[in-house]
Amino acid sequence: MDIETRVHPRIHVNWPAIIKTREGSITGKTSDISVDGVFILCSVEPELDHRISILLEPPGARSIRVIGKRVWSDNFDLDDKTVFGMAIRFIAISPEDQKYIATVVGEGRSD
Repeated sequence: MDIETRVHPRIHVNWPAIIKTREGSITGKTSDISVDGVFILCSVEPELDHRISILLEPPGARSIRVIGKRVWSDNFDLDDKTVFGMAIRFIAISPEDQKYIATVVGEGRSD
């Protein structure tokens, strides 16, 4: 059995995400989120710098801009398709956006 090492709780969310790269933008979807990070699935592996600019788009709320760092990544088979998934740790997020995410996670709502 794996030991859970996360400090903050997370919930499953399915929010659109836009990852900014040197070559342009790549769209993806969040799988889960916490106040300190997010897991994103996308159709291709993006070329990423050390700092990753991401725009999260929760439904019914304003967009959330974050800067993150890839913690780990891998390819996954979902619905007979191979997708790329990556765990991102937030390294820059506004206090208001962090509070919004904390509220969503605390209420256990997936929006």
